[in-house]
Amino acid sequence: MTRHLTFPLIILLIFNSVIATQGQEEKSNFIRGGFYLKFGAVLPIGNFAAGQKVSVGSGIKSSNSLEYLPAKIGGALDLGYLIYIGPAFANKFLRAGIDATFLSVWFNSTKPIDPSKPAYHWYYFLGQKFGPLITINPIDRLMIDLSWKLNANVAYFEGEWQSLPGSSFSKYGMNFLQQEVSLGLRYRIIAFSFQYNFGKMTYDNFDSSRPKQVINVNTIRILIGFKF
Repeated sequence: MTRHLTFPLIILLIFNSVIATQGQEEKSNFIRGGFYLKFGAVLPIGNFAAGQKVSVGSGIKSSNSLEYLPAKIGGALDLGYLIYIGPAFANKFLRAGIDATFLSVWFNSTKPIDPSKPAYHWYYFLGQKFGPLITINPIDRLMIDLSWKLNANVAYFEGEWQSLPGSSFSKYGMNFLQQEVSLGLRYRIIAFSFQYNFGKMTYDNFDSSRPKQVINVNTIRILIGFKF
């Protein structure tokens, strides 16, 4: 029986020693704010990847609808700043702040019916993202960033709608209520992010009197970059 108790006692002594050492040592605060630049792939999911059809309004026959082409892989670029509020806590393992993306540019390609000008029908987006941030510093200069952000975006898309009158469709849209959940890993200046973006885009040429075309634009993004 003594042999069976020896190993658990050794593990308990080592664990207590580590805890005591952490309590005695003053951990350095490596969680600091700064600019970041990230870029990478945008993967459409759900209806955004499958393609969507939207009615063009009550003034047009219901059989006529706008087809938003299936989105394919695209790219994104984020430029922002990590703003920390107050000191780090929990022995400097945690710090809270704001993840502010001042410039977010992204696009998704499509497979248009007319292949002569494929980029002419791509989805283009421009916006900003802001939200709360929690950073965990488990060891050395390794950082884990958890954030939720509210996204404000404007968009451009021109489908193959030449047969419809121009008053029945819109190329420009906007939505200030899209959202993002993000998991980030950083080591020194190298940064990696996995983002889930979800929400809708309303195309009405910024004119509330026009028919509205609303589509889902959910994406997953895998970004790499630098935090300065």
